[in-house]
Amino acid sequence: MSAAAAPKAKNLTSVTQNVNHASPETPIIFSHRGSPYNNPDHSFSGYNRAIKDGTQYIEQDVWLSKDNKLYVSHDDNLKKSTGSNITISKSTSADLDKVKLRNGEKLHQLKDVFNRYGKKVHYIIETKKNAGDNTDTEKALAKEIKKYNMKNNLIMQDESIPGIKVFHKSLKNVPILWLLDSVTERQYSEEIENAPRYIKFVSIRLEQWTPKLIKLAHKNGFKTNGWIINTYNDNYNALNTLKLDSVFTNNTKETAHLIDKWK
Repeated sequence: MSAAAAPKAKNLTSVTQNVNHASPETPIIFSHRGSPYNNPDHSFSGYNRAIKDGTQYIEQDVWLSKDNKLYVSHDDNLKKSTGSNITISKSTSADLDKVKLRNGEKLHQLKDVFNRYGKKVHYIIETKKNAGDNTDTEKALAKEIKKYNMKNNLIMQDESIPGIKVFHKSLKNVPILWLLDSVTERQYSEEIENAPRYIKFVSIRLEQWTPKLIKLAHKNGFKTNGWIINTYNDNYNALNTLKLDSVFTNNTKETAHLIDKWK
């Protein structure tokens, strides 16, 4: 597919405006891996579907290859998504560029996504790495964003506070979403209380959010995010019961429709 064939997000507004106005009345929809129900994760076909269904943000998970290229995949090992038992972090681009997604598209580098969609849509990009890895992925992402002049067109997401700090030092104006990973309400409370105040969103699994945590997040100046929306009930809990400021959804069309209906 050529870059010219890429759809453009409808009524695209600035990331700054989106972030500042994110609220239970105007929640941001992040299209999780594109449209994973009927398309391979992180495929152009999935991104196209999400954009046509009304998203302004398509998600990328990025892994750093052995020769320092950023590839878009949820998992380091590609067996599940492609059928090829090859691992991104242990492979070079010469090998990875031969790999095909299950719909015949090639495994995309982040630069492929930027080249195809440009500034027709916004991006929310998660740095992925294995336990014990350093901050090289965050550094590579910051470099790629600068190279393609995308600093005004995306939100960065990360589980790692050291990685977040390194990225923020390089690109101070890019909004950051922190993926929290705890067990108890008390642990989440401590993380929220101690989070760097330049972080814009704190993100928790949908079933682990509580009214107390939402109140605490807002008290400390953070927007809230929940993942992952799969069903009607998930949508209802996220948007009507918890009243989150943003969500990751696997079904952009349904979530967008219900936001319009309920709000």
